[in-house]
Amino acid sequence: MIAVNDLWREVYPYLASQVTAVYGRNSGRVLELGPFSWGISYELATRYAALEFTLADDHKEYLAHLRHEIERRNLGRRIEVLNAPLDKLPFGDASFDLVILRGAFFFIMDRPRILSEIYRVLAPGGLAFVGGGYGAGIPQGVIDSIAEESRILNDRLGRRRVTLDELKALVESQGLTAATQIVEEGGVWLLVRKSISLAAEKQTSRLAEAFGLRPAEVISIVGGGGKTSLMFALARELSLAGKKVISTTTTHIMKPEADESPCVVLEDDEERLISRLKDELGRHKHVTAACLRPEAGKLRGLLPETVDKITAVKLADYIINEADGAARRPIKAPNATEPVIPDSTTLVVAVVGMDALNSPLSQEVAFRPELITCLTGLPEGGIITREVIATLVADEKGIIQYAPRSARIVPFINKVELAQSPDDVRKLAGAILSRRHPQIKRVVSGSLIAQKLEFHIFEAA
Repeated sequence: MIAVNDLWREVYPYLASQVTAVYGRNSGRVLELGPFSWGISYELATRYAALEFTLADDHKEYLAHLRHEIERRNLGRRIEVLNAPLDKLPFGDASFDLVILRGAFFFIMDRPRILSEIYRVLAPGGLAFVGGGYGAGIPQGVIDSIAEESRILNDRLGRRRVTLDELKALVESQGLTAATQIVEEGGVWLLVRKSISLAAEKQTSRLAEAFGLRPAEVISIVGGGGKTSLMFALARELSLAGKKVISTTTTHIMKPEADESPCVVLEDDEERLISRLKDELGRHKHVTAACLRPEAGKLRGLLPETVDKITAVKLADYIINEADGAARRPIKAPNATEPVIPDSTTLVVAVVGMDALNSPLSQEVAFRPELITCLTGLPEGGIITREVIATLVADEKGIIQYAPRSARIVPFINKVELAQSPDDVRKLAGAILSRRHPQIKRVVSGSLIAQKLEFHIFEAA
């Protein structure tokens, strides 16, 4: 084990970066398990002072080596080492926010209880990172420099080749299918998450209350289909309440009907656009702004910098911007150029459609399904679980990428009338909140086609 860890010294920074990306936090209690522990924890400890670590294994010689290395680096106050069987961990339930087991395929198939023990000690909202590989983004040269020696050592230690079907069977045998995502980025990994407890949900008929709107908001709507309907529904509600509202896009939208927006201003010149908006807002509470020349029958959006300038001159109480497209599909993954979110945005609403849950990944339900595969590991035809949707919503490369760090983010679960049961909506909201994204404090669900609008607000307990 010591030889493998020494050999992999240059690999651990990449593994630590991959763990950090999916964990999404820089604090908490970390448990690293097994005879290959220490390398990832050491990298994390040098990066994040607010993490506390426990290393556990049942190889006494290796544990003595770890204690020496930890003391040599003056990390004894932050890293505890325990002798413990991995399939009978000596920790209470919900003790750790992050559990790491690298090199799991040497022994976990023969000791499947290890996986259920990991889940038991995982705190609500926590993540377990279990599997093997070199880590995402590692240069091929680093892999090539150790590949042959690593293979010899691994074979000597008895590494077992494991198929994806065997992994799925293992997860199912421990009752963790709904909590586990198998990804093949930087290796093969089981991402196991434990949902948080939710507070009693609140209900309201007002979108402004559901999203927790504050005065003078710039709202950017991103994600799946339903964004345009949501934008005009919110604009209608606010204008009827006496607020001045500008709706716009930084991508493309169809020209609104009269019942969606009473006034549309099309102008390419920035100064003339601002002047015309000022005039029209003197006559109408709600005005839609876009560029003069349409593209493919749609209104062409404003530059995000133009939205920022309109915000700065304080023409309206609220600006609502549709920031990307989804071809009316309920879910999507963004490419590198989207969403186009102005810096002045104070609230990002991330839309997903309930009709995607439990559907096979395909062009019919997903916009850019190949990018969803890259982000979540779900192959085409695979079933879209709530964990897949939670990743699309809360991952830094998901639909909220490029959201300003100062903005609040509220996911909106749309088309709840298509849910198989109300409990499915609640569980999806819980899966999203369990990611503990620092900018996501609530999830809203509802339907924009119901005769009587009713929205549910979910927050962590």
